[in-house]
Amino acid sequence: MELDLTGIIFRVSVMYLYALALVRISGKQSMGQLTAMDFIVTLIIGDLFDDVFWTEVPILQGMVGFGTIILMHILVTFASSRSISFYRLVTSPERLVIEKGKLLQENLQREWMRPETLQFEMRLKGDEHPRDVKEARLEPEGQVSVLNTPSSKPVQKKDLRLLR
Repeated sequence: MELDLTGIIFRVSVMYLYALALVRISGKQSMGQLTAMDFIVTLIIGDLFDDVFWTEVPILQGMVGFGTIILMHILVTFASSRSISFYRLVTSPERLVIEKGKLLQENLQREWMRPETLQFEMRLKGDEHPRDVKEARLEPEGQVSVLNTPSSKPVQKKDLRLLR
């Protein structure tokens, strides 16, 4: 079925407003860092939008499919917030990658991460060297969280009392 420009504009506008409403319903947590589940949902929705835009799928069927994907995502997110075992099933656990200043090579290999990549991520956070780190973890969303050793933390206002 060939669409004129007005038909394309109408279909894209309807799906945009529908997507905006569903994103508002799905809540703030779904708008943070992308997890594996978020990536999958984004991929499916992107393909479904394309099908609706170019009339490969009727608009109502596309809306039902889109709503079903968002509903499933909300249900999985809800279930994982209520059950630790379900949470562990659908998310990647955090992994310790530095302990007491030492890189844990085995854990880096499990995450398919090179030491240089970890050090790059640390530099972006302002940490120069692993020896200054008490522990660092690769979090489920892919960020590196770092706990510095007390001696490597910058001087803070409360530290001034030690000089008196």
